Amino acid sequence: MRLLSFKAITLAVIVAIIFILFQYTQQENKAMPTPQNVTLHFGQQGVEDFTTYTGGNVDVQPAGMSFFDLDWTPPNLGTVSIAHGGHTLTIDNAFSVLGNSKNNNVSKGIIGISINSGLNKAEFVEPKEAYLAYKELLTRINQSGWQQYYTNSEPRISELDNLKFINEHREVIDSSYILTYEEWLNVFKNDAHQDLNFNLYLDGIILWVWLRKADENEKEEEQYMLRFSFETAGYVDRNVLESGFDLNGAALRAAHEKNVEEDLGIRSTRESELIEEGYRIKKNYETPDSWKYMQ
Repeated sequence: MRLLSFKAITLAVIVAIIFILFQYTQQENKAMPTPQNVTLHFGQQGVEDFTTYTGGNVDVQPAGMSFFDLDWTPPNLGTVSIAHGGHTLTIDNAFSVLGNSKNNNVSKGIIGISINSGLNKAEFVEPKEAYLAYKELLTRINQSGWQQYYTNSEPRISELDNLKFINEHREVIDSSYILTYEEWLNVFKNDAHQDLNFNLYLDGIILWVWLRKADENEKEEEQYMLRFSFETAGYVDRNVLESGFDLNGAALRAAHEKNVEEDLGIRSTRESELIEEGYRIKKNYETPDSWKYMQ
């Protein structure tokens, strides 16, 4: 009996020590600072990236999504490189990153990455400094191969009407065009919380960028914030379908083609309205085929 009691006590002590060590490790991992420079991929490589940087922490939601997050505290902001298909886009002054995957489609791994950052490292800067940071960012985006993107339902407005559309709708339709300093000032001069929106595409990845004038201080210095949302084209096009993630093969193809047909009708109506408003339509743009990414 004494021997059994000793073994039981010993086992209990060992279990307790393991539990304490596990809890300590979890706290250490949770408190583990994010490296200043990180590189993130999509798919299974992306899961491995986030696991490395977060120490294995993941927020698994009952709704079917898992989230991986990285954070930095000013003034030590992060530098995030998004890599896919031989392309890399580096984003500076990052506050946070959120990666997501679907729990019931593990093989796809990371399907979306969102980044919140500042346009400049400093909280407030002179207007010209903000403009130069915008110019450098757009140059980097264009040199990385990202191009203007229209969904199937969006009107193909001509690049010739880019400034007109920016001033009326705050959406860029020619991402290769960099505003002059005077044009930049004109966009933001009338509203302290004005924004610009970009829709971009590169090799199966869709990128939405929101550039927002967030604040202005008594010295007339400005603060601009950025949000980058990268999503795989396959995820985006499945997500718009009813029960899109449950469909496969011929059923998925039929649902996709039906959705494209409906989108074309929406686009035709909107283009007719914009023509009446004096806009010109771009005839030679074709939305990239996302079917190969949906399978």
